[in-house]
Amino acid sequence: MLACPALAQTTETVVVTGSRIPMSSNLTSVSPVQTVTNEQFQVKGATDVADMINDLPQTFVSNTGDFTNTNNPLSGPGGVTTVNLRGLGPTRTLVLVNGRRLGVGDPNTGNPGAAPDLDQIPVPLIEKVEVLTGGASSTYGSDAVAGVVNFVLKQDFQGVQVDMQYGANWHHNDNSFARRVIGETIAANTQGPLQQAPEDVWDGRTIQASITIGANTADGKGNVTGFLGYRNADPVWMKNRDFAACQINIDPDIYCSGSSNSNFFQPKTLPAQPVYSIVGHNAVLAPVAGSSPYSSFNSNDYETLSRQDTRFSGAMFGHYDLASWAKPYAEFEFMNDRSYQQIAPTAVFRGSNAFSPDGSGNYFVNCDNPLLSAQEVGVFCTGQGLGATDNTPMEIGRRNIEGGGRYSQYEHFNYRGVVGLKGDIGSAWHYDAFGSYYYVTLDQMNGNYLSNQKINRALQVVSVGGVPTCKSVLSGEDTSCVPYNIFTEGGVTPAQTAYLATYGTSRGTLFEEIIELDITGDLGAYGIKSPFATDGIQVAFGASNRKDKMTYAGDVAESSNDLIGFGGSVVPIDNAISVTEGYGEIRVPLAQQQPFADDLSIDAGIRFSRYTGDRSPTTWKVGLQWSPIADIRLRTSYDVAIRAPSLLETYTPRSVTNTSIVSVDPCAPTTDSGFMPATATLQQCQRTGVTAAQYGNGGTTNAIGQCPSGQCAILTGGNTALSPEKAKTFSIGLSATPSLVPGLVASVDYYKIDVYNGIIQGIPINVTLNNCLNTGDPKFCGLIHRTSAGTLYGTTVAGGGYIDGTFVNSGYFNNSGIDLQTDYQLGLEEVGLSGWGSVGFHLTGTYTMTAKAQNVSTNPAYDCAGLFGNTCGNPLPDWRHHFRLNWNSPWDATFAITWRYFGPSALDSNTDQPGLSSGSFDAANARIPGMNYFDISATWQVTDELQLRAGMNNLFDSDPHIISNLITGTGTPNVYNSYDLLGRQVFVALTAKL
Repeated sequence: MLACPALAQTTETVVVTGSRIPMSSNLTSVSPVQTVTNEQFQVKGATDVADMINDLPQTFVSNTGDFTNTNNPLSGPGGVTTVNLRGLGPTRTLVLVNGRRLGVGDPNTGNPGAAPDLDQIPVPLIEKVEVLTGGASSTYGSDAVAGVVNFVLKQDFQGVQVDMQYGANWHHNDNSFARRVIGETIAANTQGPLQQAPEDVWDGRTIQASITIGANTADGKGNVTGFLGYRNADPVWMKNRDFAACQINIDPDIYCSGSSNSNFFQPKTLPAQPVYSIVGHNAVLAPVAGSSPYSSFNSNDYETLSRQDTRFSGAMFGHYDLASWAKPYAEFEFMNDRSYQQIAPTAVFRGSNAFSPDGSGNYFVNCDNPLLSAQEVGVFCTGQGLGATDNTPMEIGRRNIEGGGRYSQYEHFNYRGVVGLKGDIGSAWHYDAFGSYYYVTLDQMNGNYLSNQKINRALQVVSVGGVPTCKSVLSGEDTSCVPYNIFTEGGVTPAQTAYLATYGTSRGTLFEEIIELDITGDLGAYGIKSPFATDGIQVAFGASNRKDKMTYAGDVAESSNDLIGFGGSVVPIDNAISVTEGYGEIRVPLAQQQPFADDLSIDAGIRFSRYTGDRSPTTWKVGLQWSPIADIRLRTSYDVAIRAPSLLETYTPRSVTNTSIVSVDPCAPTTDSGFMPATATLQQCQRTGVTAAQYGNGGTTNAIGQCPSGQCAILTGGNTALSPEKAKTFSIGLSATPSLVPGLVASVDYYKIDVYNGIIQGIPINVTLNNCLNTGDPKFCGLIHRTSAGTLYGTTVAGGGYIDGTFVNSGYFNNSGIDLQTDYQLGLEEVGLSGWGSVGFHLTGTYTMTAKAQNVSTNPAYDCAGLFGNTCGNPLPDWRHHFRLNWNSPWDATFAITWRYFGPSALDSNTDQPGLSSGSFDAANARIPGMNYFDISATWQVTDELQLRAGMNNLFDSDPHIISNLITGTGTPNVYNSYDLLGRQVFVALTAKL
């Protein structure tokens, strides 16, 4: 029989994650644990694990480092979702399935922070999710620094159950601020394509269907459970949300900031030349209203706000008790997930010619090119002192409007198998021996790009009998070359686009093998216990071996840096790491059922590890619990945890890619016209490798090109000298079940996490650049490698033009705060409303006290608690909570309302912290107000076999607060994805048991 969920009790913690020794609940665990049940997913209408998990106050979402369904579409990797506890990063959150480690879900060298993919977990199969705060490496090994998320799946199901759900987003576009800015830009007619978002939108349709079948064996000693599921989510487009329809800059002028890689032509001769756009068959000073392409390109018109996703998943669980000492079991899960993500059309991007003969990134056009008009020859050649036999160097930014948006298709195929044997050894001892194998493949295709090499050939054109012909055709180098006529408005033909168009593919694999033996024992069976306790000493110990191997490689197009606009060449990897470990754990009840000591116990554990490379870290924990009376329990724990370097952090080859972390070169002219001088002084710039002749003085020099598209270049890659980072975590708290208030369960816990010797993706390149400019310290200046032309937007390691951001051990991170959990169930008959059912209250909240970071020991640490911005990233509010009130009516129906609150935050650069302050006050972007979201749902038990559900999240269709795109980052929708971006989310669902 299906039952309406008693929602007031659904988040009551039941089973502890974080110990190998059996315990009963959060109320008796030494570390705080929160549990989310399947019923909560149903009430939320969540068809994706991340949709529910990211609602928890303990989780954090980053616009750049994390993966969600609404992550930045400019990120090369994709098609996965991750969980980030406490804002310390997905790699510092351990993910388990049924208490066993889940492997990395994205074998991609472009994703150095790869972590387990939550998409692998089918929502209908979840029994509960346990979230542990703090280190747990002595129990589980590496990565359990910020905490552990354990997905417990249904394994003893009986019968046949069908789950189906349909949902969609319903949004009303009425953001007057955004619509005014967009309207002004449309009127100017210099940027496009751009239109106002429609007033009312229904989009993002999501369908989920699954079937679960299970049966016990005839003798009752075993069970087999099977599951098959399907989910499809339509994409949501930025152009259909007014706050995201263009890149809104507030600095303090307010305007739509498009990309100059649209209709941009600038001769690269000295003194600095103006920028032109092609109008008709002439080069006209930019910007020009109504040109095609526009003088400024609006990328947001093409980009996805939420990815398209189609997923098939399945699972099989079985166990059978042959005897008390032999209970074999097996688990198998698989997933096939296909995602689609789109960004703006590619372009002949400024400064991005990886095959430029002088290494400048510029393009060269022969001055006798028949595609040039006489006027254009005068502007680009004769006016620069060049003759017909010369090549004119040009910085070109010409958008491929004829070719459509670039897209990435990701296909992840995962499977995981576990085979084990467990049982009893006498009455006091129990064992569990298992082997697991996890395997994931990634096949990625990136389409609608242009070939860099073919562009170079298609710009070198001569007249043969009056017919424009590529020089490469005459030389035999490329007989299929078609001249690229970007010098005439409307001159690009389908044949030209077809010649230049190309795509790239890549493939990655990862497998993880684990062999483990766990033994637990109750020494009380031998009379080994405290004279003041009723329970005996309990122990657990075991050993394991884990091996991870990853391969990844791109095709010729991706590996050779031929895909223009792809962000750099793909680098391959084929390496493995392994670790052998042994652990022990003990729980000692010191006193029980004694005066002022209803329960007093000590917990301790230790783990010894030996990794590839002879690294042998030791982790340990100690905890104390004291319950003076049965109603109250005090608890505290101290853990020393580690995170070992991952395969990607260790072995990824070095490569150059673009990033918005540094969006402007302070030593180059700061406007496209080239007449605004560099913001840094000549002396400062010389520290970074700039010569006096290159320095952007606003007039006679200006040899350095500005970073295109607000993205300078970074050198990324692994480091085989990395050592494990170390964390120290501390928690102290109180839990209560007061007998004077029946139905009340509450806990409050203080936590503190410190990470030392942190593995970071290089010293942040903005920190490197600023320190070099201001101090000349060779430690920082040695990390800056300019091209021979002085630019910071190179494309190859050998050619320079980047800031070194490869992995190092350098970081210190701290996060501390207070967690609150409260449940209260009240029968309405207690307040005189007999026959009206019951109500339940549930509150989970987190108060973040500190969120410190120190990337370089010589720089001051800064605290991002309550802040957002270019350094702190997504908002981390001081207070965040999730409160639910439900009414379990007497008519087989349950009604719930949920209040999600995300507290206010302030701009980091407005503070007086040395590591954050900009020295000025940005009033326009100073604050993001607290956001309140209200969700409603209803569950009706129609019959014993049929349950219907419906709900609406974000009832009042609250828009996220707009912040300048200069702060949220290139590719973002002018808001942070910590907030609801899609509007109201409406769903209807049913569960039928056959």
